[in-house]
Amino acid sequence: MPELTPFWISLRVALISTVIVVLFATVAAKLLYNKQGKLVKFCESLVLLPIVLPPTVMGFLLLIVFSVNGVIGHFITDILGLKVVFTLTGAVIASVIVSFPLMYQHAVQGFRNIDTKMLNTARTMGASEWKIFYRLILPLSKRALISGAMMAFARAIGEFGATLMVAGYIPGKTNTLPLEIYFLVQQGKEHQAWLWVLVLVAFAVTVMGTMNMLNKDHYREVK
Repeated sequence: MPELTPFWISLRVALISTVIVVLFATVAAKLLYNKQGKLVKFCESLVLLPIVLPPTVMGFLLLIVFSVNGVIGHFITDILGLKVVFTLTGAVIASVIVSFPLMYQHAVQGFRNIDTKMLNTARTMGASEWKIFYRLILPLSKRALISGAMMAFARAIGEFGATLMVAGYIPGKTNTLPLEIYFLVQQGKEHQAWLWVLVLVAFAVTVMGTMNMLNKDHYREVK
C-alpha cells in the first residue's frame, strides 16, 4: 500500500487555493469585465502574468516577497506570526498565484457573453449593480464559472515549479503529488512514481471530459 500523504496534501492545497481563487477572481472579473482604458489593460496584464512566466520565476518572486528579510515577509512572519516559506501555506499561495488567471479568464468571458440589453433593462428598473451581479450575471455565467473553478483546481493540484521554490519538498508537510513524482524519479523509484502519474492523468482526463460535457450541453442549448 503506497503512502497516501502526498495525495492528501495535494488535495488539501488544491481545495483551499481553489476556494480562494474562485472568490477573488470572480470579484476581480466583476470589477473589470466591462471596463475600458489603459489602467484596466495594465491590471489584466498583471493578473495574466503567471500564465506566461515560468513557474520557477513566479516561485522565485514569491520567495523574495515572503522572505523574512523583506517588508511583507517580515510583517507576515513577525507581526502576524504566520510562516510562509517552506510551509503548506506557501504551497497554497503558490497554487493561488498560478491558478488565478485561469479562473479570471473564464469568469470574464462568461460575464462578457451576457446580453448587455438585459442588464441595461434591469438598471432602468432600479436594480443596483451588485443585485444585477448576484441575480443575473452569476446565474447566467455559471457554466463559465464552473469550468474556471475546475481548471483552477486542476492547475493547483498539478503545480510544481512555484511550489518547489516556495514550499520546498518536506515529506509529510509539503510533498505534493508533482513534487513526490519528481523526487521518486530522482531516487530511482520509477515504479512508485508511475502510480501517482496515473492518478494525475486520470484526474486530468476526468476534468477535461467534464468540461467538454458542459460545453456540449451549452452548445446544444444555443442551437
